[in-house]
Amino acid sequence: MDRDVTGVDGVDGRYAFRLRVARIVIMASMMFGAAMTLVWPVVALVVSTGMAGEPLWAAVLSVVTAVAATATLCVMIRDRVDTRRTADPRILWTSLALAVLTYALTATPVFALLSLATWWGMAVFAVQRRRVVWVSAVLLVLPWLRLLPPGADIHPALFAVLWLVAVGQALVATGACLASLWLWDVTNEAVAGQRARARLAVTEERLRFSRDMHDLLGHSLSALAVKSELAGRLLEPAPERAAAEMAQVHALARTSLAQVRSAVSGYREVDLAEEVESVTAVLRANRTEVAVTGLDGPSLPPRTGTLAAWVVREGATNVLRHSDATRCEISFSRTREPGAGTESLVVEVANDRARGGPGRDTAFGNGLSGLSERVVAGGGVLSASRTGDGGFLLRAVLPLDRRARAEEGAVSAGRRDR
Repeated sequence: MDRDVTGVDGVDGRYAFRLRVARIVIMASMMFGAAMTLVWPVVALVVSTGMAGEPLWAAVLSVVTAVAATATLCVMIRDRVDTRRTADPRILWTSLALAVLTYALTATPVFALLSLATWWGMAVFAVQRRRVVWVSAVLLVLPWLRLLPPGADIHPALFAVLWLVAVGQALVATGACLASLWLWDVTNEAVAGQRARARLAVTEERLRFSRDMHDLLGHSLSALAVKSELAGRLLEPAPERAAAEMAQVHALARTSLAQVRSAVSGYREVDLAEEVESVTAVLRANRTEVAVTGLDGPSLPPRTGTLAAWVVREGATNVLRHSDATRCEISFSRTREPGAGTESLVVEVANDRARGGPGRDTAFGNGLSGLSERVVAGGGVLSASRTGDGGFLLRAVLPLDRRARAEEGAVSAGRRDR
């Protein structure tokens, strides 16, 4: 597995460590249960050494086969925990044959039954579902063959009681195994969910940073290009005005640098009034007349004001990049849906003389796509279209309901408190 998932550093490293600890605990508990398959033949061997007439070789051989059966059972459990797959049929049949042979060689019926029951209670979850029923049926019937040889020294009624005890032992082992596997699956799903949330947060932060860099640098570099070009044109006829324009270029560069730094920090809020004033100055420097309407009015929730500022910024950037506009209109208006009663802020940035003409389709580039994601995340709607007179209209409808204002006020108060 790659370091992204199992590294010891960072978020994924913590999750990998938790999984390793959980795996050790689950494997230890299940291996302890599987070891009971071996414990009962060992107990039978100890008991048979003090009993006259019991062949010692059979008891020793039953321990040997029990060791092999337990080892193969542990392999099946490991495969189930690590890969969530059923056991390899070859390992399964080998382990089953060894468990049955252990049962046949163990002289004491109660220990033989408990060993076989423990094996099946632990192995049942490593067997394919279509084989579980008939293998279980065979193991339920098989112990009764012990009564068939002539001269069997155990009463059928007593054997039936022992058989019921063994079935209960198998159910207990099955329950313990089920609880362990369920805990392991839940742990895996929880850690996978934590990893997914962490990676989603990283992805969202990357998208935010990408949008912010495009919006900040796109507008700022366009403004710097316009002002420096204007300063170059004014250098000979009006050197004093050219010097003033270059001073504005210097100030804009410093402002852009501060905005980039705050974007990297992730704590940036764009002021709507300042943004409108900034784009107005840049557009007028590009010989584009600007008309702003509806900006004066009740205060906006901080989040809505920030979204509106981003719309204005992207609209002005598009005017500079993709038009030969002589006029740009920036308007703010409030609207209320009759049925829902919710109030919204409508922000429109319209300009004339868009490049390409009215017949071309409107395609969202990186800037408009990032702005659309930002507006939708804030509960709004963004549209962009060419107008019939050859212009371009960017329109955003942003929510202005009271609950949003209250939430924004609480967030702002919390930030001030910090």
